[in-house]
Amino acid sequence: MNLLVTGGAGFIGSNFIRQRLLEKGSPLTRIVNLDALTYAGNPANLADVAHDPRYVFVHGDIGDTALVASCSANIRSTRSSTSPPSRMSTDPSIHPSRSSRPTSSERSAC
Repeated sequence: MNLLVTGGAGFIGSNFIRQRLLEKGSPLTRIVNLDALTYAGNPANLADVAHDPRYVFVHGDIGDTALVASCSANIRSTRSSTSPPSRMSTDPSIHPSRSSRPTSSERSAC
């Protein structure tokens, strides 16, 4: 089973990811953490599991539809830990940090 977690570097998302990775007998084969590392995201929250071969971190924004599509390939379930409804809009006036999202050369590949 493959999972995509958005906002997984925050408090709630990092605990969700850690629980899935440490779950005994889990059918989990890959967990992709897509996070823009804005106000709550901190890669240090997952430093203890970053070495797990099933864990993949992608620095990116859920507003980047091409990136989300790429990360969603072969994913059965998606978990968004903290994304408010405004994150679903592509209008920069609703989400001012859109202009600071990583470019394709800055983000990791899924």
